[in-house]
Amino acid sequence: MRFIGVLPIVFMVGLGLYAFWDLKIDGFQPPVPADKLADSNPEIEAIMAPHREALKTGLSNRIVPQIDESLALIAEEFGETSPEMNQALVETSIMLSQSSRADLADDYMLRAVDVSREVYGTVHRETALALNDLANLITDAQDLSYSEESIGHLQEAMEIRQAVLPADHPEVIVNEVNLADQLFLQWQNEGLEEDKSNLDTAASLLSHVMSVHAEQADTVNALDKASVQLLFARVSFYRDDFENAAKYFSETLSPVAPETDPATYLVFSNSYAEHITSLSELGQTEEADKMRADIIGYLQANTAPEESTPATSEE
Repeated sequence: MRFIGVLPIVFMVGLGLYAFWDLKIDGFQPPVPADKLADSNPEIEAIMAPHREALKTGLSNRIVPQIDESLALIAEEFGETSPEMNQALVETSIMLSQSSRADLADDYMLRAVDVSREVYGTVHRETALALNDLANLITDAQDLSYSEESIGHLQEAMEIRQAVLPADHPEVIVNEVNLADQLFLQWQNEGLEEDKSNLDTAASLLSHVMSVHAEQADTVNALDKASVQLLFARVSFYRDDFENAAKYFSETLSPVAPETDPATYLVFSNSYAEHITSLSELGQTEEADKMRADIIGYLQANTAPEESTPATSEE
């Protein structure tokens, strides 16, 4: 009975501790606002600079242990979970990705993501930046066009950026394009013919990007704009949206003409084939047949072996 009597006291103490914990979590203040990036610490830059220069010499196997020693000293001085440690890990990852030890870069960026979550919080621009870089490093290190792990990181980074940055912010836009590209490649390579949810998501992301590009007009890089439209055209094609596919293929692919570099037809062979099929699906068979015939003609004309000149005997 005495145990039952103290239950209300235990409950109230527990409730009070939970309230304190909840207040502490809700009241967490990152070193910089969630929509800002942290300033670079010159002291950390100075520590990492010699390693960056040493990696250019090609002696990476000797340099990496020295980098780890520097990281250990930074952790000892500033703390394992500090803005300085986060900066050091990011700089290490970037310098390794640009050297002969790119295979190690994603390991350090993964550590940077963990530190960033602790230092800045899970919903912060710094955390999103580290997640985005980690996604790119994973595909580069594994020599992959896409990976489920990268898609997960890009998805999380995008959700963070959408929460703390304006919808037309460059980091949001780039994130949406990268994620759309990964989703398209995953769908294409895994043969998910029945499940087109990846394509639907990619189309939605790219539609938003193109609407932002339209609003920003001449300030948008022409190549970036064309790349997004071409990807949207390809995604539209596999969603059986042939009207949008044909529209954006015609706006981004070089016209079929004798002055066009034949290499263009080879590099973008899939896109040209999808354009031709889109035109056929829309009933524009004459235009589709002409495009196909012209491309074949130009390729044959530029790859035909040169006629040898008969040798003449000297008299």
